[in-house]
Amino acid sequence: MTDHDLIRRAEALARRAHDGQTRDDSSDPYIVHPGRVAARLAKRFPDDPALAAAGWCHDVLEDCPQISAEELRQTIGDDAFAVVSEVTNPSKQHPDLPRAERKAMDRAHIAVISRRARCLKLADRADNLTDGCASPDREWLAMYVRESRALFEVLVGTDPELEADLAAAIERAARAADIP
Repeated sequence: MTDHDLIRRAEALARRAHDGQTRDDSSDPYIVHPGRVAARLAKRFPDDPALAAAGWCHDVLEDCPQISAEELRQTIGDDAFAVVSEVTNPSKQHPDLPRAERKAMDRAHIAVISRRARCLKLADRADNLTDGCASPDREWLAMYVRESRALFEVLVGTDPELEADLAAAIERAARAADIP
């Protein structure tokens, strides 16, 4: 499979997986988010098409039960699938735990995943925060900013450019939420 074929297949699967979904913070089709994440990763790492493919599909295991892990793996290959698996939050398996416990569990997990997966997490979180600035729910946004700051602490040392993107997104969201 060529690099172009891999990314095209990942995009097609992501479009099918997220069909009909919208972003929580807007009425945008959900697919715009993984598209932006994939584009950011492709720009930053042009020689890593599997990472861009993972960007397209990074939320499939968490949010799209109609797509099996095996179908995802067969579509995007073992390399991209491994990155998607790494960024999939383990707390999704524990929805009854309090939010603070789930987020602590996810942070501990993200602290030990591969550099490539942390790069994906940086791009994902920066995009989520950018969308979050439009949310009318300022309490939620303030909580998300606090969680993002804690997550940022375990991502420092991964990639200076993506870290700068996330730091800027956190600060924009903090201003939008009117918190220091």
